[in-house]
Amino acid sequence: MNRLQKLFSKILRKKHLTNSNSDKSFDEIYNDLGCFKYDEVGFILDYENFNASVKWDEITQLNVYKKDLITIDQIEMQIVAGQKYFTISEELPGWFQFIIKTKEMFPTIPKDWDMKIINPPFQANFTTIYEKPSQN
Repeated sequence: MNRLQKLFSKILRKKHLTNSNSDKSFDEIYNDLGCFKYDEVGFILDYENFNASVKWDEITQLNVYKKDLITIDQIEMQIVAGQKYFTISEELPGWFQFIIKTKEMFPTIPKDWDMKIINPPFQANFTTIYEKPSQN
């Protein structure tokens, strides 16, 4: 690759596909499975260079919070499966359907957590919405 190609490849990097820049209507974004594939035992998340396969019964905790981005807040969810964890945000394609699915799979999750967390604005409002019962 010559210098000019290297320069342009850095300048013209592929834009991350998010809910904000997808050019889809809200209904299309809401109903889109996005980066998620589901089966009866779990899900696969495949987004750009990140890939995770998680079984529902491996999830030990779901934590949600808001990240202050100066002019807006962004809702994020930390998915904990034993010693592993990763974080997704409301910008991830498939977010809305994933939230619906988690509420179906874990009936103890408050049904209105996503509405309650938005207030007050610009505060993290860290909340554990699911914790797997201990196996005593």
